[in-house]
Amino acid sequence: MLLVILFFGGIYLFAFKKDSLPIQSTQSSAVNVSKSNSLIAAISDGPVLAPTLTGDGSNVKYYSKNDGKTYQTDLDGNNKKTLSEKTLPGLESVLWSPDKNKVITKTKFLSGYSQFGFYDYSTSTGSLLSGNIDAVTWQSDSRIIYKYFDSTTKSGSLNISDPDGKNWTKLTPINTKYISMTPIPKSGLLSVWNSPDANTETILGTVSILGGETKTLFSGNFGTDYLWSNDGNYVLFSSSDKKGGTKNSLYLLNNQGKDYRALNIPTFASKCIWSKDNKTIYYALPGSIPDNSILPNDYINGKISTTDTFWRVDITTGEKTRLVDLDKIKGQLDVTSLFLNSNESFLFFVNRIDNRLYKMSL
Repeated sequence: MLLVILFFGGIYLFAFKKDSLPIQSTQSSAVNVSKSNSLIAAISDGPVLAPTLTGDGSNVKYYSKNDGKTYQTDLDGNNKKTLSEKTLPGLESVLWSPDKNKVITKTKFLSGYSQFGFYDYSTSTGSLLSGNIDAVTWQSDSRIIYKYFDSTTKSGSLNISDPDGKNWTKLTPINTKYISMTPIPKSGLLSVWNSPDANTETILGTVSILGGETKTLFSGNFGTDYLWSNDGNYVLFSSSDKKGGTKNSLYLLNNQGKDYRALNIPTFASKCIWSKDNKTIYYALPGSIPDNSILPNDYINGKISTTDTFWRVDITTGEKTRLVDLDKIKGQLDVTSLFLNSNESFLFFVNRIDNRLYKMSL
């Protein structure tokens, strides 16, 4: 009987156990493939802040929204490693330099006071910026532009300096309290506008990086936010339909303030990203917005969330194309912080519902 048991046991091991190994291997492989090849998949295991590609485009890095530590993963969210173990309580925002090696951070303390800081990952050095700075953008890898408020004279100014605030030069006076600003690509100009508010007219101005007076490029709309194309020839913007309006839509303007066009797309500039071809815009189209919402205020302030679908538009033809069928979108996605990988095969975004980083195949 022992010989019979051994004989049939050998048959089992050969016929069935041998087959079980590939089955286990296939299941394990299927999990990995599913994570990397799903049309839409979360690639961070927690809430993130300021996700971006690394300088060479091969990886993604981001700050943890929970504790301010910095992490890096591959494009599928695998091979996670820690770039900085330092916790940063109260971290509000992070602005990466163009080369993705330096950051300007904004931290809010328990007292309610906020301050900007600079950190260079390549040298592991950092410093705090002046407490009177309330807006910052990168002009290049080695220079920043910031808005400074002089508490003595009660006046503001735009200035350019090294990232640590040294070697500064005044560009122009500015007295608008809350502003957004970004350099216009492929130019020596900075674009500046008052932060979007449906009850306030938005004025888009430009000023030379070398200094001078601010010139008005466009005005007349309310609650407007702007996003420049990569070549700086066009700016995409979203505006409220009227003062205190309940609808928001996209428009186009060239860098001379002309060729004004309505795209008839009811979304926000913060839900858009330009393609490298400078004629395609990928965007998330929001749904589930209450009819009485004041836009964009209620969305910016977090009073409402949206349920988004994914599209692209060709600005030369106006053709709009749905990117993902509705049945492929699982759960609610409120899309922001969009960016594309180097060959534009993936669209990355943060979902405001859970603040995790997601990847979508294009």
